[in-house]
Amino acid sequence: MRYCVLYPQAENVHLIKDVGMIAYKMNTLYGHEAFVASYNNGEYDYLNNEVKGLKQEFIDKKHGHLFNIFLYLKKNSSKIDVLQIFHMTSKSVIYAVLYKLFNKKGIVFLKLDCTEELLVKIKAMGFAEKLFFNFFLNRVNIIGVEQKKIYKELKVLLKKHTNKLLNVPNGMDFTTDVLKERVDFQEKENIILTVGRIGSPEKASDLLMRAFARVDENIRKDWKLIFVGPIENEFKSVIGDFFNKNEKLKDVILFKGPIYDRAELYNEYREAKIFCLTSNFESVGISLIEAAAFGDVIVSTRVGIADELVSKGNGTTVNIGDEGALTKALTNLLTSKELERFSKATENLCREEYNLDLIVENLNNKIKKLRGNN
Repeated sequence: MRYCVLYPQAENVHLIKDVGMIAYKMNTLYGHEAFVASYNNGEYDYLNNEVKGLKQEFIDKKHGHLFNIFLYLKKNSSKIDVLQIFHMTSKSVIYAVLYKLFNKKGIVFLKLDCTEELLVKIKAMGFAEKLFFNFFLNRVNIIGVEQKKIYKELKVLLKKHTNKLLNVPNGMDFTTDVLKERVDFQEKENIILTVGRIGSPEKASDLLMRAFARVDENIRKDWKLIFVGPIENEFKSVIGDFFNKNEKLKDVILFKGPIYDRAELYNEYREAKIFCLTSNFESVGISLIEAAAFGDVIVSTRVGIADELVSKGNGTTVNIGDEGALTKALTNLLTSKELERFSKATENLCREEYNLDLIVENLNNKIKKLRGNN
């Protein structure tokens, strides 16, 4: 079977995300010929190590984007058994229509990577919009939904296509050396970690700084707050102003900048006891899954899959922008005697529900059933 991920903008970093990892596992677990079709957007070093066996096919960039895609699919669709595309967009509609035009028996796997905003849009659709929407979905064979709560609602909203829906969360590769061994909580340090683009409006990094500062000094005195990720230029003055008002926190709130080496980044997760995400918006929140894989107890705003990861009472979610609730949540965890139990429960949940091998097995079984019907 030939499995193609059509993602024209793919860069090296996308190969270790859902763009590359599902196809990579299709190859390593089942021997499928799996590749990413994209423009040549630079070096793809991960092909030689992290996702060895995954292939890359470059789309000729001679014309306008959609004509380039038309020419690529006209030439290659008949040789592609499964086409994976992303997002509910006009481009995805065109990709699916063109692929089905040239390969009627081919399978289109649409990975939504969506938020609850999609549900709102579907509910607000008029007659003409619904016709066009169904025209698109009639050409899709599998609709992958990352979040369980969105999956359940779509089962109700998409009655004509409910058999196409599949819960396909983003997952972790627990076969890699760094993730094979379970976490030893005793080796963790008193660290609250956050990872992302520090200071970008949607990340609300300043909220975490203020909430940590509001925790009683006697409670947080043995703890550090670590930010990992590139810092937005305009946020540097916010950091300066904050430290001018909170000089004692300069040694305990640390900004490490971006960490591009995955082993080094994973070590940050392994050392931390708590992971905190204060975003105003996340489609999934892959950093939450990464943190959970290393047994970091989750404190997050209610975005992405945060609620799923604390469903066992092993962490806390708060309303977006609620500084008081975040301060209280941090205080409760910093003083909790159950932190080790929460950590183990978080890691167990992640290994059971976000194991990439099991996720891809489920997807592969769905594809096998469809191919048997063709």
